[in-house]
Amino acid sequence: MKTILLSGARAPIALELARSFKNRGYRVIMVDTLKLPLSRFSKAVDAYFRMPSPRFEPKKFVSFIQKLIQRERISDFIPTCEEVFYVSMFKQYFDCKVWTAEIDLMAQLHNKYRFSTEFSKLIPTPKTVKMSDFEDWQRSKDYVFKPIYSRFGTTIIKNEMPEKAFFEDKGDTWIAQSCINGHEICIYSIWDAGQLKAYSAYQPSVRVGKGASIYFEPIADKFVYKAVAEFGKAINFTGQLSFDVMVDESGAIFFIECNPRATSGGHLINNRLAKAFEDNEEVQFQDNQAKQISTMMLFSQPLDFLKKGMSGQKDIVYNKKDLAPFLLQGLGLTEFLSLHLRKKISLLEASTYDIEWNGGLHDEL
Repeated sequence: MKTILLSGARAPIALELARSFKNRGYRVIMVDTLKLPLSRFSKAVDAYFRMPSPRFEPKKFVSFIQKLIQRERISDFIPTCEEVFYVSMFKQYFDCKVWTAEIDLMAQLHNKYRFSTEFSKLIPTPKTVKMSDFEDWQRSKDYVFKPIYSRFGTTIIKNEMPEKAFFEDKGDTWIAQSCINGHEICIYSIWDAGQLKAYSAYQPSVRVGKGASIYFEPIADKFVYKAVAEFGKAINFTGQLSFDVMVDESGAIFFIECNPRATSGGHLINNRLAKAFEDNEEVQFQDNQAKQISTMMLFSQPLDFLKKGMSGQKDIVYNKKDLAPFLLQGLGLTEFLSLHLRKKISLLEASTYDIEWNGGLHDEL
């Protein structure tokens, strides 16, 4: 029996992966920094261990993962959240198959400025400039402003006339990107040495404020698929690769951001995720049913949740044969709430505080 290691047990997509690998006969080990993350309570998880924070204790993190891989005889290590960058940075120390690309490539993809400029010949991206080079203030409403490293979209400035003074000390840490009017598509894919192993796409129909989507509506776009397939092959990617794409009113596509990690699109592949990692045959999503995070829908968007059609959509956490994660998911949220109060940061910021990566390379311990 093979043993798989999944990190990021706080994330619903990690739970999806755990259930899929368990159904394929794997022994599933999960890690996270939290005491009570979502996946800890799942029947699909054979063992859960708390790991040191890769952001604040990288040496302890690497030592912990090293020993765990050896002791548990791990065959494959799949990181799911932003700890993926630390895993990539130190993958040379892990004696198993590690599902990430090299850190230099991961850094290029994660940095919004570098992705939009350095890969513009491989994939269509909007005009993007650093704030230190931005001069088009009279037409600033035609741009979107955001940090080079950010997540959930909560810091984006859009359709507003920004104050020039606000960016005086942010010249190299923020970008201005041409605003594309149209509809958004989110992409999730799995790769191994440039081979596309799985692909899914959805529209983020409902969000928490300006942040993460909580309602995932499948969509097909052959031009987006072709662009993703060619890009992943060209950069010889290994791991999970996700994108935010805008399709303008003429049908032209623009890749506005890249996340070289797991995202919610994996829920559309659901129980075939493990098959995608194992087999050489490409897996695409076939289920056209929308999926959602029901609890977040209910509390943040109650009117949308109660609309005909939405309240009946499949919840990504609920599983009648594995009820504990659904019933106990609030326990993990209390840890984020505590961090939110102690550090005086938003709940979304608290959800990645101890694992996020905002640049900086150091591949030696």
